[in-house]
Amino acid sequence: MKKIIALTDFSNNAYNALYQATRLVTGEACTFYILNVFNSFTPLRSQPVKKEPSQQLEDESSEGLEEVLHRIKRDDDEADHLFITLSKRGNLVDITAKVVASESIDLVVMGNSGRSEIEAILMGSNALDIISNVKKCPVLTVPKEVDFIPPKEIAFVTDFRHAYDAGLLQPLLYMARRFNSKIYVMHINEEEVLDKYQTMNRSVLMEYLLPFDHTFTWMPRFKNKANSINVFLEELQIDMLSMLNYEHSFLERMTREPVLKRVAFDINIPFLVIPYTD
Repeated sequence: MKKIIALTDFSNNAYNALYQATRLVTGEACTFYILNVFNSFTPLRSQPVKKEPSQQLEDESSEGLEEVLHRIKRDDDEADHLFITLSKRGNLVDITAKVVASESIDLVVMGNSGRSEIEAILMGSNALDIISNVKKCPVLTVPKEVDFIPPKEIAFVTDFRHAYDAGLLQPLLYMARRFNSKIYVMHINEEEVLDKYQTMNRSVLMEYLLPFDHTFTWMPRFKNKANSINVFLEELQIDMLSMLNYEHSFLERMTREPVLKRVAFDINIPFLVIPYTD
């Protein structure tokens, strides 16, 4: 991970995500782009003053970024970590995607503010939008009020329906390699047996995981898949959840349904979403 975007709305939740990102790359050279996006719908952080609201929003964005920059430089003493602040007016998803492309970003990190279904509906739409629409870069959501824990136990939920390659799996394997993690591959039982294509993909995945401590688990399907995942995470005390996001995937379907809020917003561990591109 050489370049990371940390999205901020200047909340403690957003700062926690930025700080945890610095811990993930401790000892490595990395550039962090601390990005704040604002528009006419952004609430003012202070009382209105004698200036145009648009100018006040711009000023507050710049001032807020300076505060975050000062704080993270105080808390992160890694000499090889460079921090760049970006204040942009516009749509969060569009701006993030543009910066990902222009700066060849390796990871987008953001806070995940919703810890209940209603909070997710009211406050978590930004995370949903980024997961659903930023297709060129992995996204890591970090739940609020959670201390950094090295991801020694990583769950990878998959249906074996798409081919794996080194580039696709790189974010997952990077984390496992850095922290000497065990990878728990979880397949939810939707069929009696895997078909020929799934069996082949499973074999390929096993080859990529050979250098790592890993297990494959075939989970029974509970009332819904979200429940299956949550039971799995709790029983094995997982530190990080990872999934692939591709067209018609389980994850994509969840982003269109309320069920996602019971996975992405009701867990207290980081959630790594890896986009699948043909």
